[in-house]
Formats: sequence, C-alpha cells, structure tokens
Amino acid sequence: MPTHEVLPTAPATVPSPGRDLVAALLDARADLASQMAEDAHARVPELGEVVDQRAALAETEGACRASVEQIAELLRDGRPATALIVPEAAREHAVGLVHRRITLAALLRTYRVAQNVLWSAASRHLRETADDDVVAPTLEALAGFLFEYVDLLCDDLVDAYRDEQDRWVRSAAAVRADTTRELLGGQALDDQVASSRLRYELCGHHVGLVLATDRGLGGGRVLEREAAAAARTLGCGEPLLVPDGASVLWAWCGAARAPSAEAFARLERYEPRDGVRLAIGRPARGIAGFRVTHDEARHAAGLSRRSPAAVGPTVSYRSVELVSLLATDVDRARRFVTSELGGLAAREAHVGRLRETLLSFLAHGGSHLLAAEALHLHKNTVYTRVRRAGQLLGAPITHRRVELQTALMLAVTLGDEVLGPRGDR
Repeated sequence: MPTHEVLPTAPATVPSPGRDLVAALLDARADLASQMAEDAHARVPELGEVVDQRAALAETEGACRASVEQIAELLRDGRPATALIVPEAAREHAVGLVHRRITLAALLRTYRVAQNVLWSAASRHLRETADDDVVAPTLEALAGFLFEYVDLLCDDLVDAYRDEQDRWVRSAAAVRADTTRELLGGQALDDQVASSRLRYELCGHHVGLVLATDRGLGGGRVLEREAAAAARTLGCGEPLLVPDGASVLWAWCGAARAPSAEAFARLERYEPRDGVRLAIGRPARGIAGFRVTHDEARHAAGLSRRSPAAVGPTVSYRSVELVSLLATDVDRARRFVTSELGGLAAREAHVGRLRETLLSFLAHGGSHLLAAEALHLHKNTVYTRVRRAGQLLGAPITHRRVELQTALMLAVTLGDEVLGPRGDR
C-alpha cells in the first residue's frame, strides 16, 4: 500500500476537544459514511446514473467508512496525515469505477463531497460541546489535517485508477464488458460479431447470474470462482463474466439446449461460500433472452441485498417474482401489508414467526402437517401458531386469501421495510 514520507517535524497535538471529537467520529462512522455516499451519489451525476444503485452505494459507503476510521485513528494517535495508508476499500472502489466507465473526475469529486460531510459534522459537534475559546483553533487544525489527508489519499487513488484503467483498456475483459453493456442497452449488434467479441455464443440458451459480496478484499476472484462453480452445477462450461464495480459480478451460463428442470433446480439449491450472494434468472434464449435473464437476476439480487436473511444466500427470480413486482413502490406495498395483516404486521420477532408459519400453511394448501414438515416443526406448534395468527389478523384466514398470502410474502421477504411500527398493535 502507498505510504507517504513523514517529515522530521513534531506531530501536531490534538487538543482535548479534538480527542472527544475523535470518539464521536468513531461512534458515528456508519452514519457518516452512509451520508457521504448518499450525498456523493446525489451530487455526482455519473454515480447517480449507475443502474444498480444499491451495490454502487454500498461500495462508496465502504470506501468512505474506511477513510473516516483511518482519519479518526490518525487524530487519536497524534499522527500526521502523511502517515496514511490507502484503505483497501477505497482502492477497490476506485478500481470498480474504472470497470463501470466512471471518470476520474467523479472519483475526486466523491471525496470532496465526503470531506464536506465530515467537516460539517465535526464543526457541529465542536460548537455544541467545546468551549468557545478552543473551537476556532481546533477547527483550524482539523481543516488543515483533512485537506492534507484528502489530497494525499486522492493522489494515491489517482495512481490506482490510472493503473487499472491502463490495464483494463488493453484487456479482453474490457472488450467483453463494453460489448455486454451495448447488448444490455439494446444496441443492435450482429449476433456473430458480438459472440466473437464475447467469446460466448449468444444464439443459444442462457441463465443469468448476479453474484455479490460485502467483503471487498479479493472479492472479484472469489466471485469468479463461485460463478464457475455455479455453471458446473448447471452442467455448463465456462460462463461469461463481467465485473460490475468492485463487489458485483454479472455472469451468463450458456448452452446449446435449455437446462433440464432437474439441473435448474440443482442450481437453485447451490450454496455459495460464506459472504457471497447468488441471484439467478430464468433460462432464456437468444440475444433477447440474454437481456431478460440478466434483468431477472438483477432484480432478484436487489431483493437479496434488501433482505439477505429472508431470501438466503441463493435466490432464484422465479421464487420472488411476485414480491419483486410488488416491491417497486415500497410506500404502497407498506400500506397494503399493514392494511391486510392488521396486528399481524407488528415488527416483534414472535409475530414474525407467526407470519412465516401462516404463509407456509397457506402455501401448502392449508395442511398443518405439510407446513410442519417444511418448517421442521411439530404439527401442534403449527396449529397453535396459525390459530394465534388468525387472532392477530382480526379476520378469518379464508377471507381475501389471495391478498393475505401476497401480504405475507411481502412481509416475510422485505421485513421492516413494509411492516408497521413496533409495539403499537
């Protein structure tokens, strides 16, 4: 990692209000990073135009959080900004921008926006907690430190960006990525020419995958191995791989014939390694199918990021299609869920278990035995939970059954995002 020569001068001391500030920054680092990322994506057009905003925001937030933590640690230890070591999350964020064809200017603007968020938070904290006679000198020292830190960090990130850009532009991966994005964007390309560029047959059958990880370190290589393993599970050869930033990989598994129902079900049961999420589109044919199966996998991946505990590490679009369609308008979905479920829309954990049990009961045709087998519970437990769920519902479970089952699917998959306030029912 790049480091910077420390000049032989005494390190700047941090006044006691500054040390209090360091503790406040560390405590608030998650919220600060989230605000930095949101502001950057709102103010830097190239970031705001990324199709997969949730993944891009997560990468920006990770880079900002790592920088906030390092700034706080340097201040806490009384070390100068020249002691910085580029956080791995920040480096991977810069590399990911290259793969998304986002300019260097957007990267630099991101860190200036983040600097402003941090400066505003620090200024507010000091003015609210410190004595008047120390606010000005502390802010002056902090301003100098932040400007130097961000300048040095951006210098190193410019090098990382340009190194990756030089490597990427000359690579076959860049040709595949550009061709893929042209196809997904609806550009008319000759089938044979595009297939030759991709080294992947577009006239056959495709299964789209989206793989993602929250762990930045070496994430790209891990995702590539997982994509290859998923393709083998489906009975396909090497998949087409296109990185989308630092933590997301698009993949297509291709074959001359559509996968059998057994092979596709085997893929849906595939369990990736810890820390990796896998989203699967339905099999589709030709260039149109290439686009459709990817779009489905991307929507399934969006639900996976929103509700990882509910959908699990592997999610197939066909299992969440209805929820995906209904969740496009979260406010309306929330009103629908709370209206249909009544007291069963409360956020408490025990109510969540009642929702899951009732959903399984309805999905298995009203069979307590089949629901018990699916949930690995005793039949009497299912009976008790279904009865209790009906009491909270305030209406017979046979009333508006389609709407009830749909509301339960939304609640079980999206959780707090569509549930009512805690403890008010």
